[in-house]
Amino acid sequence: MTDELVVAVTGVSGLLGQRLLPLLDASPQVGRIIGLDVRDPARQARKLEFHRVDVLNTDLVPYLRDVSAIVHLAAVIGPLPDDKLFTRVNVDGIRRVLDAASRTGVKKIVRPSSTAVYGAWANNPIPITEDAPLRPSPAYLPAIVDGECERLLAEWAGADDARVATRLRIAPVVGGGANSLFTAVATGRIPFRIRGANPPVQVVHIDDVAAALELAATVDLDGAYNVAADGWLAYEDAGAMIPGRHIPPLGAGLATRALSLSWSTGLGDAPPSLVPYLTHPWVVANDRLKSAGWKPTHSNEEALLLATGAPDRSLVPWLAGAGAVTVGAALGTWWLTRRRGRA
Repeated sequence: MTDELVVAVTGVSGLLGQRLLPLLDASPQVGRIIGLDVRDPARQARKLEFHRVDVLNTDLVPYLRDVSAIVHLAAVIGPLPDDKLFTRVNVDGIRRVLDAASRTGVKKIVRPSSTAVYGAWANNPIPITEDAPLRPSPAYLPAIVDGECERLLAEWAGADDARVATRLRIAPVVGGGANSLFTAVATGRIPFRIRGANPPVQVVHIDDVAAALELAATVDLDGAYNVAADGWLAYEDAGAMIPGRHIPPLGAGLATRALSLSWSTGLGDAPPSLVPYLTHPWVVANDRLKSAGWKPTHSNEEALLLATGAPDRSLVPWLAGAGAVTVGAALGTWWLTRRRGRA
């Protein structure tokens, strides 16, 4: 049928791409799926036409002709020690996609962003809505880069009234093997917490994220949409759901110094710029996306239980014993440095 959609998915072999693929394959609105990735997908689909493509180093025009919408998932999930590499992959990647879309006449692009773009601030409203300004916490590069990618998308859409640029601001993703720094934060898999800080906890299940991407690919949703489970959990309630959670509290200054040391030495996976996100609220409202027809199938409680109940609890290298050793070493080094300075 001529009115069937042709959806291109960059990063189709990644975690989100593999969750999205069967939804697009089952959609009666979608006639073809053009999958682009540097590695073959583990999951196949009847409508999938796969091409081994590096978004950063390949002319995308031949693959995007006659495409109705692009879902751009090819990105690096940060943070990374190499800021330049992280920025190049993500920012240059979206620039190349936008350029190819302009040259082929593609009118719709969907890109996942993060609720971290709002920043974690003491004066944040609870919840944050899409009309709030983007003010990512200083030095937290993943949120800053997401904000820049959103700006580029909005600029692209603003150049042509027929263009649609969907920015899905996604809460920490849990379930299905989701493995990110904020996943670790939400599920209590970090080696400490900030003394006196009790920020509310909000997540979203990966299947609900895939459903939001599928909706955005098949329905025109221009602008920004928050993607999160309904509501949020009090910090204490979320902590009570996590088996064996005994996280020692640290002052914000000490936590920042410990993370600075572990990050700079390569022993830890969390930069010191994470501290505000452990301290202040940054939960969001999902009403706008629900009004467009999306509905989360997992509550915060259900999503966390599914994520923390898995047999394999090793999401990041410095969890459990490794985390204790890393932070212990960092604190010990900081203490010795202070003593020597006083001698």
